[in-house]
Amino acid sequence: MTIFRHAVASFDPTPGSVLLWTRLTGASSASWEIAADPEFEQIVGRGTAETGPGRDHTVEVDAGSLKPATTYWYRFTSGSEHSPVGRTRTLPGAEVDSFTLGIVSCARYSVAPLTVYRALALAEVDLVLHLGDYIYDDEGDKGPREHDPPHDLMNLEDYRLRLAQIREDPDAQALHMRHPMMWLWDDHDFADNAWVGGAKTHDPQEHGEWLERRDASIQAHQEWLPCRSADPSDLSIIYRSIPIGNLADLVLVDSRIAGRDCQASVPGSKTIDDPTRTLLGERQREWLAGRLADNSRPWALVANGVVVNPIHLSLPMAKLTRPLLPEGYVTLDNEQVLRDDQWDGYLAERDHLVEMLRNRAAGGARTILLSGDVHSSWAFCGPEGPDGSPVALEATTPSVSSAPLGRTRLPGLWRLLDRSARQMDHVKWAEITARGFSVLQVSPEQVRVGWWFVDPYDTGAQPGSRVGAAFLSRLKTWPPDWEEAPEPELPTDRSAANRLPARPGDLEYIRRWHYRRRYGVLALVAAGLAIPIGGLARLVLPSRKRR
Repeated sequence: MTIFRHAVASFDPTPGSVLLWTRLTGASSASWEIAADPEFEQIVGRGTAETGPGRDHTVEVDAGSLKPATTYWYRFTSGSEHSPVGRTRTLPGAEVDSFTLGIVSCARYSVAPLTVYRALALAEVDLVLHLGDYIYDDEGDKGPREHDPPHDLMNLEDYRLRLAQIREDPDAQALHMRHPMMWLWDDHDFADNAWVGGAKTHDPQEHGEWLERRDASIQAHQEWLPCRSADPSDLSIIYRSIPIGNLADLVLVDSRIAGRDCQASVPGSKTIDDPTRTLLGERQREWLAGRLADNSRPWALVANGVVVNPIHLSLPMAKLTRPLLPEGYVTLDNEQVLRDDQWDGYLAERDHLVEMLRNRAAGGARTILLSGDVHSSWAFCGPEGPDGSPVALEATTPSVSSAPLGRTRLPGLWRLLDRSARQMDHVKWAEITARGFSVLQVSPEQVRVGWWFVDPYDTGAQPGSRVGAAFLSRLKTWPPDWEEAPEPELPTDRSAANRLPARPGDLEYIRRWHYRRRYGVLALVAAGLAIPIGGLARLVLPSRKRR
């Protein structure tokens, strides 16, 4: 068995350094090299690293003395074995004309292949941002693949195994081998609907103490997904701000465990409109206010796991139709439903954020909000200030493999949800049935966002992607607005497919499983409808006489 069965990865680049990662199987030390060329003829850094069971045999190296906005190649060696070669890139320095960010979220391994990762691996971007749900904490009974371990994650060994399973997947390896990544966690990285003191699905009798479970996830994530914590003595603090040259501040916000109150729908919780209800916590809120008050760069790209803008779905007889939606939606009144796990459930916190964004805009700077979690794609003009005008714009990226919002329950339900989404005035565009990724390109004068959709059941070595929509926002436009943009070009390196791991061996099985299940459900629905329709027909239509 290979020493480098989990390949290599890189994380949290700066203009002069990047974190290099691998894991050793059956070894405790490795040497590393980073070079300015893929043939390693121009080596710019090297060293050795030790590891062991205390960090799950993972290796993390902070490779420094690098040049800004430069592509590098790196590898590890243990004994006589070389790791796969990874490619990474440093962030720009003081002056930069443009920057390209690939964005992903929500990869439930058991449901569908990670083909979206493979498609983004072939694209040319400067950095990948993962908005959370890198793993799912459940037993994995919602699809053709089994989760490892095959039960809810409860302790350090469980979280390590689940992360190892993802990183052994060739499509996930391809993404990490081609691009550096920054990331945030969301609820399923811990447990469904996690908050600072627990989670909706956390049962102390079954899962143990919450803080022990939370800390186990934090440790495992730092081992497998290292990041430059703002406070190395407290690995739970992952909110951080990263300058992108003179263009933008990439502001990463923890909307899950830094200070979130319990969701309002949980009995005994604060009501949605309680002014003391918090999503960020006081410490993080003050930090965020300080970051947004810095107008030295024209753009702030503020990323968090959950949607900031209101999503109020108008459904007929909402109390009856709500169970047809994915879990987590609650009835606002008899005609609307919302998810109180989003900022919709934390109204006072959203008001605080709106005030920060208004103050920032008053100084001439602009903000783009980035979010995921809802397994669908949205372009929002908002949130809105007290005068009803937007103070920022938001782009929500779809899921990698988790079931899309419009495909989780009754076939055809997506049409009702799609119509409801388009009725909201602040929604510029939405798509609720496709998986994929988004790409943000920032320049001094504008930000452009494109949504790219991928068929997760594409078994090809170079899976295709199609443009779902593209919008741009201009720095000088106020109030901010999304303008429809020409169909963007996404530069790709198709030759890179030959240097990446082969596709997973179970793709054809998963594809067949999916289509059998999909069309089997449609057949059952059709049969169910045929019975009452047939009965009605016998009542209103004349019977045929036997000959």
